[in-house]
Amino acid sequence: MIKQLFFTACILCLGALKLVSQTEDEKTLALFKSAYEKQENKKYKEAYEDYTAYLHKRPTDSTALYNRGLCSYDNRDYKSAIWDLRHSIARGRKGSDVYYLISVSEYMLKNYKEAVRVMDSSLVYDPDYGLALCYKGASLVYLEKYDDALKVLNQAEAVEKNYERIHHFRCIAKYYLKDYKGSLEDCNKALSLKNDYETHFWKGLNLIYLKKYKEGITEYDTVIAHDKKYAKAHYNRAVAYLDLEQYTKALEDNKKCLEIDPTYRDAYYNKGLCLFYLERYNEAEVDFNSAIDLGSTDYKTYCYRGATLYYLEKDDLAMKDLNKSIELKNDYYTSYYYRAPLKYDLNDAKGCIEDCDKALALKKDYYLFYMRGNGKFKQKNYEAALEDYNESIKLKNDYKPAIMERGVINYTLYKDVPAMNDLDLAIKLDPKSGRAFYYRGLLKKYNLKNNPNSCSDLLMAQKLGYADASEELAKGGCKQ
Repeated sequence: MIKQLFFTACILCLGALKLVSQTEDEKTLALFKSAYEKQENKKYKEAYEDYTAYLHKRPTDSTALYNRGLCSYDNRDYKSAIWDLRHSIARGRKGSDVYYLISVSEYMLKNYKEAVRVMDSSLVYDPDYGLALCYKGASLVYLEKYDDALKVLNQAEAVEKNYERIHHFRCIAKYYLKDYKGSLEDCNKALSLKNDYETHFWKGLNLIYLKKYKEGITEYDTVIAHDKKYAKAHYNRAVAYLDLEQYTKALEDNKKCLEIDPTYRDAYYNKGLCLFYLERYNEAEVDFNSAIDLGSTDYKTYCYRGATLYYLEKDDLAMKDLNKSIELKNDYYTSYYYRAPLKYDLNDAKGCIEDCDKALALKKDYYLFYMRGNGKFKQKNYEAALEDYNESIKLKNDYKPAIMERGVINYTLYKDVPAMNDLDLAIKLDPKSGRAFYYRGLLKKYNLKNNPNSCSDLLMAQKLGYADASEELAKGGCKQ
């Protein structure tokens, strides 16, 4: 009897256990169903919690791991997404989608090499997966493999005709490959599909390189209206203003850029350049110093700091910077342009002529012909100096310094009529040129045999502060 009761009790217990087991299965399945419904309704955080509870019961369910990974992905928790998606693969999940999601997650975490590697696995399952090709191309862009990126993005565009991101990333690849027109076409195509401020940013950059500065500024107006703290947008707009010689506007944008990012080295250079052209040399020096202190080794920074120091009459420091600029790039025209007059001021006529020669071999310029003429004049090579002044005036027919010095040379060479013509024109162009009045006075006094107007010219030269005029007047012959 006792044995029979025990047996009956055991059977009842087994039935109860079976009932409990069924109830637990139902609860577990209910968790999955609840998680799925919440996920469908975009309640990703709540869905994630239900999937977690479900996986506590069934940790090897690849579908639940995949779905929870999707929740993390949609919540932009890419590290968690990668963990779940990889574990779903380990539990048997296959297909292009799971590798695609892992790859895009790696891309969002800026792990571009890994993104490319994983995306190749996605493309094994589906070689014409347009989105996978797009983000593989995007990763290659950020890896600076622009030729490879362009090939992949072209493949993507062939199968996914109107996906804005393909054109966005292709515009970046083409920009770095210096295909600015092609890049601009992709920017316009991307913007026709989606009005994205980042695409406006790249469009503006292309327009600047195509020298369409006003249109570029309009693009950066759009970018900055969307994000007033976009430092690089302020910087690029400043570049456009600078090229339009709107130095005050460029200066303001550079200041704004540096308020947002005080470590933006190129903005210090750009700001210094604005101040240089505004002839605010002390301020310009400070900004060029900042760019160099932040690690700039750019030849242009040293060149323009050297030019700034030249105007501040810090000749030794100016020479050091201009030498450094030429050491960094020995065919940079502007460095020779500023070093030539500095050498002339330091009584190095030969060095001045050599620098003018190097600069003129790169670009013909009226100022450099004038400076080379000065160097030859200082060497008393008058006929050669005259040739250079002629070349300067051909390039700029109202260039006062060259006209006046040609007049002086013609006076020295006893070419009286050309000398008088040049000195008359020099005075017409600059009525306050004491040097022009002085040499016209000498021409009238000596070459034109005591022309009665010589005294008035010499007296005017003295009045204008030209020191040699007082010495000439002291010789007598003129009433003061």
